[in-house]
Amino acid sequence: MRRHVYYYTMLEVPYEQAAAVLRESPQRWLPDPARHQGGEWHVALHADGALPPAIARRDALVTVGEPAQNDNLMLALEWRSATADRLFPVLTADLELVRLESGCQLSLMGTYRPPLAVVGEATDRLLGHRVAEATVRRFVLDVAARVERVVSLPA
Repeated sequence: MRRHVYYYTMLEVPYEQAAAVLRESPQRWLPDPARHQGGEWHVALHADGALPPAIARRDALVTVGEPAQNDNLMLALEWRSATADRLFPVLTADLELVRLESGCQLSLMGTYRPPLAVVGEATDRLLGHRVAEATVRRFVLDVAARVERVVSLPA
């Protein structure tokens, strides 16, 4: 069974400038440190608040699709564990930037399938979904902060 995760935050920068940053290299907006590795990005993800700090960090490989522009800007993402991908779920998601009257909204909506079949689903109900939600929340907040920082840099 696939589980859904969603989080959004507001950015206090103009949509056009935030969209321009998200169209650039993912190294500009992915959480630090982001290293290009093959066709993927090696990124540290954090499940702050859902796990003790000593184990809340997980190295992940993130694949970023080409930006799609209609009324909003959309980037397809997929992330998986960089070290133990059979023990951790693969997240398939869309990172979306939406134009608002004042600023814009950045959101991530995705799904994952808990690993390890029945055992994984039971673990997901107890703790895994909280970890997934915390990781998505931190990822969106980190991306938003990076975008706002890049937009505010002097030209």
